[in-house]
Amino acid sequence: MEKSEKSIKAFNIPYEAWYKDTVLGEPHIYVGMYYESGGCDGKFRFVWEKIGIQLRAYDDSWEVLAQMPELINLMGRIQIEELKPTISEFAEMLKGIGFKDLTERVRK
Repeated sequence: MEKSEKSIKAFNIPYEAWYKDTVLGEPHIYVGMYYESGGCDGKFRFVWEKIGIQLRAYDDSWEVLAQMPELINLMGRIQIEELKPTISEFAEMLKGIGFKDLTERVRK
């Protein structure tokens, strides 16, 4: 990453990436403040479990989460409206609030 580069609100979907055959665990999507040239200021993940969607965030990413009130509002709307979005539907919702999809679907 270049010093002058600013991080952006973005996400990636490991199960749609070129390396998808090596991804382990429950289906999930990473959300954070990413640099398009690589790296991030912090990230967390949403995990699709049988009983619902779980947010998993370590304490070093809470500051990044705090910079995303539109994401918190989206999460509240999903709960209030009792929506059960798939990962793809959630990704579209993220795009709708200004997040960029950085999933590497083709190996560079």
